[in-house]
Amino acid sequence: MPARSNIWFGLLIGVSCILIGFALSTMAYRYRYLHVPGGGLIGRMNHELNLTPAQSDRIADILRDTRFKVMQAHQDYVHRRHQLFWQGMSDIRGILTPDQQKIFDRDFTRPWEHHGHHDNGEDDDQVPSEQGAPSPPPSPAPQN
Repeated sequence: MPARSNIWFGLLIGVSCILIGFALSTMAYRYRYLHVPGGGLIGRMNHELNLTPAQSDRIADILRDTRFKVMQAHQDYVHRRHQLFWQGMSDIRGILTPDQQKIFDRDFTRPWEHHGHHDNGEDDDQVPSEQGAPSPPPSPAPQN
């Protein structure tokens, strides 16, 4: 009956691993190495700071406003980054000969147009230049 004893031994090892894992995770939560999922920042603040309902509401308003400001700053950054990138591409294109420009338009501008981020609803390849340089060249229609 060695096969039967192997099954019991495997079962004992499995149950032991589960119990050890449970004990370790319980200690991790207790000593704050892990945090309870879904608690959120306001929930943690409420629990640890004993906030009044008015404080909790005001903190939620502040966090909502801050989140909006951070999102707006990110959109401004993305827009400016695209402007700078296309300005540089336009400057490069400006020093090329007409034959080089055709190759440049085909091989060097098109890959980035497909990776553009349209977070703000604008077309990346039509971002206006601040210094009056031309917009990047239009790309050929996508081929299916």
